[in-house]
Amino acid sequence: MSDPTPTRVPRRVFQAAGWLIGGRLVGSACTFVTLFLLAQALEGKAFGRLTFWISTFLVLDGVVDFGTGATALQRISSDPESAGAVLRTARRARMGMALLVVAAVATTGFALEGGDAPFLAIAALYQLSHVLELSTLGWRDRIAWRSPVLVRAGAALCSLAAVLALLQTGEPRPLAYLLAIAFGSTLGNFALHHFGRPGLPSTRGVAPAPLRPFLVASIPMGAAAVCQQLYFHVDNVFVRASEGDTAVGHYGVAVRVMSLSIMGGVFAASAAQPWLTRAHLRGELLGAAMGLAGLSALLGAAVAGLAFPFREEILGLFGEEFRVAAPSLAWLLGAAFAVHLGAPLLTAVVAAGRGRSVLVAAAIGLLLNVAGNAWLVPSHGMEGAAIATLATEVWIVVAAFMALVRSQRLGPPLAPS
Repeated sequence: MSDPTPTRVPRRVFQAAGWLIGGRLVGSACTFVTLFLLAQALEGKAFGRLTFWISTFLVLDGVVDFGTGATALQRISSDPESAGAVLRTARRARMGMALLVVAAVATTGFALEGGDAPFLAIAALYQLSHVLELSTLGWRDRIAWRSPVLVRAGAALCSLAAVLALLQTGEPRPLAYLLAIAFGSTLGNFALHHFGRPGLPSTRGVAPAPLRPFLVASIPMGAAAVCQQLYFHVDNVFVRASEGDTAVGHYGVAVRVMSLSIMGGVFAASAAQPWLTRAHLRGELLGAAMGLAGLSALLGAAVAGLAFPFREEILGLFGEEFRVAAPSLAWLLGAAFAVHLGAPLLTAVVAAGRGRSVLVAAAIGLLLNVAGNAWLVPSHGMEGAAIATLATEVWIVVAAFMALVRSQRLGPPLAPS
C-alpha cells in the first residue's frame, strides 16, 4: 500500500485511532461500570483480590502474544506475499505459549486460591482464544480498524452483561466475576476470527514460515511486551504487600483512569505500525515517527491537563474512599503524557525490526520500576508506586528516541523477510 506523502501521517491512521478510541471508550465504560458495581457489592479485600487478578491476566495476555502479533504484522507489511506462511507460524507459536500460561495459572490457583481456584482455572482457558485473534492481521495491515473495534465493543458489553447476571445471584466470590469477564473476551476472539478470516489469504496447502527465525524475531519483542506489562502492573504487588488489598483496589482505579487517558497515543501508534514499517523501507522512518510523536504529545498534554484539576471528583465516582488515590493519579497523569510521546517512538523501533532495542529499553524500564517501587512504596504508599511509574515512562521516551536515532544511522533499511 503506497503513501502519497511518505512522512506525513496518513488520514487512515487518524481514522483508525478514532475507531480505536471509540471502541476503548465503550470498553472502558463497561469496565468502569463493572468496577463500580463490584466495589459496592464486594467487601474491600475481595475487591482488591479481583483487581489484582484482572491486572495479572492483562500481563498474561502479553505473555501469550509474546511478540507474535507485532512480528507477523511487521513481516506481512514488508512482504505481503508471505502472509499465509507467516500466519500459520504465528498461530503455532501463540498456541504453545497459551498452553503454558493456562497450565501455570491453574497450578498457581489451586495452590493459592483455595475454593476460588476452579473459577481461576476456567477463566484462564480464555488465553487459548488469543490464537484466533491473529485473524485481525489483515485489518491491521490495511489500517482498517472499524470491524475489529465493533467486535471488541460487543465483547465488552457481553462481559458486562455476564457480570450483571452474576450480581443478581448475590455471588460473593470475587473470582467468579473474573470468569464472567473472561467469558466476554473469549466470545470476542471467536467473533474476530469469524469476521477477519475472509480478509486473509488461505493457509490451506501453504507451508508455514520457518519457526526458528520467526521466534528469533518475536522473542525479544515478546519479552519486551511482558516487561512493559509488568512495569505497568507490578506496583500492585508492592502496594498489596505494603498497604493491603483495600489499597490495591483504590490504586487500581487510579491506574484505570490513567489507562483511559493514554488510549489516544497508544492507539494511534499501534494503528500506524504498517505505515511506519513502509516508511522504514523507504529510509524515512525518523521523520515519520517524529511527526506522529509530536501530534500524539499535543493530545497527551490536552488530556492530562483537562483531567488534572478533577482528580478527586473522578475517583469519587467510585466512592468517597477512593479519593485517597488522588495524589497518585496526579503522578500517573504525568506518566500518561510521557506515554503519548513514547508510544509512537517505540512503535517506530518495532517497525524497524529492532526488537532487541525494544527489549533493552523495556527490561531497564522494568528494573527501574521495581527498584522505584521497592524504595518508594514503603515510605510513600501508593503515591510512591505512581512516582515510579512516571520515572519508568520518562525512561522509555528517552530510550526509544535513542534507539530510533541509532537505527537511522545503521545504514540501509532492512530487506523484507
